[in-house]
Amino acid sequence: VELRDEDGISHGSIGIYQDITARKQAEQAVRESEEKYRHLFENAPIGIFQSTPQGRYLSVNPALAQIFKYDSPGGLIDQVTDIARQIHVDPTQRERFIKILADEGEIKEFINQNKRKDGSIIWTSTNARVVRDASGEIQYYEGFMTDITERKQAEEVLRENEARYRNLFEDSPISLWEEDF
Repeated sequence: VELRDEDGISHGSIGIYQDITARKQAEQAVRESEEKYRHLFENAPIGIFQSTPQGRYLSVNPALAQIFKYDSPGGLIDQVTDIARQIHVDPTQRERFIKILADEGEIKEFINQNKRKDGSIIWTSTNARVVRDASGEIQYYEGFMTDITERKQAEEVLRENEARYRNLFEDSPISLWEEDF
């Protein structure tokens, strides 16, 4: 505030100063933390998502868009309006997923068959948890998804080979035995 006498002549000023260094440092720390999180989210090799209980994606990272063969995270969010019908091969699996989350608050290794944008079928493993508001109401689900199609295919080949070996061993016209040395 400028100080003036009755003739309007300035004789000085009074001011209040506040040290905002700590606030500016905190703001910088928040910006850096957000940038680290954004970098991790954008570059993670596994799919990361947030979805509503009603079956819409709120946010997805590029890896999840790639898993489902969408051009971008925005494309996946905009085009998938019903996760149960557009993503799950068996829509009742979404109901099962939601029930487990509602009962337990989290889910680990939810193995499921899903559809890509092009209609091809893949196997995924999902870990997720419920995010609730202060009153306990479910706001959304968030989690991680991994494409495990190659693992499931390898397991199937192994099962087929074991069955073939068992059939050869059991149906052989000659006596076969196995010894441990």
